[in-house]
Amino acid sequence: MVIDKIKLRNYRNYDKLELSLNHKLNIIIGDNAQGKTNLLESIYVLSITKSYLHIADKNLIKLGNNFSVLEALVINSTSKKNLKLIISNKGKNVLINDKEVSKLSDYITNLKVIIFSPDNIRMIKDGPSVRRKFLNIEISQLSLKYIRSLMDYNKLINQKNEYLKLSGKKNYDYLSIMNDKICDLAIYIIKLRLEFINEINEYIDDIFFEITSSRGLCLKYISNILIDEDVNLMKNNFKNKLNSYLDKEINYKMSLIGPHRDDFIFSFNDKNLSLYGSQGQLRCAILALKLAEVKIFSKVSNDYPILLLDDIFSELDIGKKNNLIKYINDNVQTIITTTDINLIDNELVKKASIFTIKDGNLEKEVR
Repeated sequence: MVIDKIKLRNYRNYDKLELSLNHKLNIIIGDNAQGKTNLLESIYVLSITKSYLHIADKNLIKLGNNFSVLEALVINSTSKKNLKLIISNKGKNVLINDKEVSKLSDYITNLKVIIFSPDNIRMIKDGPSVRRKFLNIEISQLSLKYIRSLMDYNKLINQKNEYLKLSGKKNYDYLSIMNDKICDLAIYIIKLRLEFINEINEYIDDIFFEITSSRGLCLKYISNILIDEDVNLMKNNFKNKLNSYLDKEINYKMSLIGPHRDDFIFSFNDKNLSLYGSQGQLRCAILALKLAEVKIFSKVSNDYPILLLDDIFSELDIGKKNNLIKYINDNVQTIITTTDINLIDNELVKKASIFTIKDGNLEKEVR
């Protein structure tokens, strides 16, 4: 999968941008606050329809305008698609080949991206909601059924919470019926999360070792539901636990158990990396996770995702840079941003398309 061309209008610091990308490697050079990260973010937004920088949609529109348009020609092994996202004060509209798509969930799987940025370290340090969001976004790129199941599950949890907040005596039969519906969706969501975590663990330690020469990294899923290989047994256990929690949930006026409260940790030699890891270890753990995802995406979808690396080479020492280079290959369209071209290995520079950026204006260098 590659982006052949991208167009931006009224997006962040861009009035108008039209850019043809190298199908293999692209390097964007510029000082800070010139628009490098905004460009990578725009590709992510085109894929997921939301920013990874925790920014409200309205703030993606360039100041003084009422709308923003993002558009890309995406080529994969079987098709070409023109994807368009329009952001306005009224909301978002998505189009595929100029035909509007009514549900965002039907759009998201069309452009698969994996991004590494300095902000990613929050995934380890912040609370469980950040890690759940990561799992939901990544798995949603691979499974339309997961997106729909997650949306249905969240809708049911919201309905249940609204009912629990109502004053007066609660109908236990109604809550039990609702719990049955929640249970089926919850087990499916957890099942796919566990499969994704297990796939990550097939690769992450080897990649971490290649980058850092240290072993012992894995992800561990933490659930308030008893995990079992027998799905039916897990479903029955969860259903019984849900019903046993009814009085407690009525008292707290909220749903207390389910995948919306699950978490995972980065475990390094059986210790929680968030508590014991250095900044360098945390950064390399995230990088290993992202590179493991590249392998999983290509395996599951039979096509490589687009890899976005935001100022990564300034964060690594020479040895780690050299170890990372082997993962930047011709199969994966990669876009790298940097403030200094000298931070990037010369062999990569030789085969890349180089762009310089200043105040949101890009120019392709001739080398």
